[in-house]
Amino acid sequence: MRNSSLGASDVSVTALEQLTNNIADEIPVCNAWYLLLYAWDMARWRGRWPECTEGAPKLLGLLARILAAATRDLLKRHLGRAHMVNRETLRGIRGRVDFAGSLKRLTFEQAAAHCVFPELNIDTPKNRILRATLHRLAADPRLKHVKSEEEARLRHELRTLVRALEGIPLVPISLADFSRLQLGRNDRDYALPIAICALIRRLEMPTEDAGDHVLTALLRDEITFHSLFERFVRNFYRLTLKDHEVARQNLDWHDELGCSFVPSMQTDITIVEKLPPYRRLIIDTKYSTTTLAATPHGGAKFKSENLYQLYAYLRTQEQESEAHRCAQGMLLYPTTSKDLNEAMSVQGHRICVATVNLSKEWETIEARLLALVRSAYDPLGGSP
Repeated sequence: MRNSSLGASDVSVTALEQLTNNIADEIPVCNAWYLLLYAWDMARWRGRWPECTEGAPKLLGLLARILAAATRDLLKRHLGRAHMVNRETLRGIRGRVDFAGSLKRLTFEQAAAHCVFPELNIDTPKNRILRATLHRLAADPRLKHVKSEEEARLRHELRTLVRALEGIPLVPISLADFSRLQLGRNDRDYALPIAICALIRRLEMPTEDAGDHVLTALLRDEITFHSLFERFVRNFYRLTLKDHEVARQNLDWHDELGCSFVPSMQTDITIVEKLPPYRRLIIDTKYSTTTLAATPHGGAKFKSENLYQLYAYLRTQEQESEAHRCAQGMLLYPTTSKDLNEAMSVQGHRICVATVNLSKEWETIEARLLALVRSAYDPLGGSP
């Protein structure tokens, strides 16, 4: 690993020019699934249904398989139910009698009564979302498989599950239905299926790109994928670095004049040791189609604005403590090509610029992320 002082390190354009090019073509489908699980804070599901994640050629097929498996599990444990208010004319009394309704319908003359009563019912918003998504997937042309028998088997399973949920009305759903949905503590088994349903609904936009259309749609939007990558990295470190506090952090500029227009700042990831000397590492995750900026004299440099942002996070907090005065910083980019780990030292702060290769084996990705933190703390320990 090379070190520079008081400036961005020079690297060849080819080292980073493909950071985001063709990621959808090169990232394995199972890796995309693990990214989603960590970003959703559901890494506990990672080892579940291994038969669904192995050999899935496209992300939508993998999502459909896992949604089907999760639905089967829900049916085995009984679907979630909710108390619904029913109104029905009965030859007997149940709940309370709706006298106004009974008189209007002349039910008393027929030896019946119009009653209002609560009843546990599977016709709930979450079950409606589940059945509607399975129904749409069963006919989705994007599930097309090179092996026709595999495709037919999956579509048959989806249609079978739709029939198994026949007590739930088949109604259209929208993104607004997901925003209104609230899952309680007793809905733990619904968290992952509903997250998959929401993702499938968001990715229904057609695309003319070749290859895995759903994975392309997931990665093509810089804002969307940046948020996904950031949440993945933060939740991964939060779950694996048990002796550290890992979170987003709000920072102030410590303006001595008290100007009311001074904004606050928020880090992507701040990692702090729980024990002395409380070493600090601020990670700013980046994802863009132009990671390097061309210079008038040829070659390329890291984008100045990315460095300035991290520099501000570090320098504006130096008065807080000794740990703040020597805090480390890292710019972290996703890639599917060459790994990179460059470093520089700026006014007492060591800043690393690194990549994590999302096309490698998942165990390699996890090891790389952990090694980057060790390297940031202990640069003499060797490059990851």
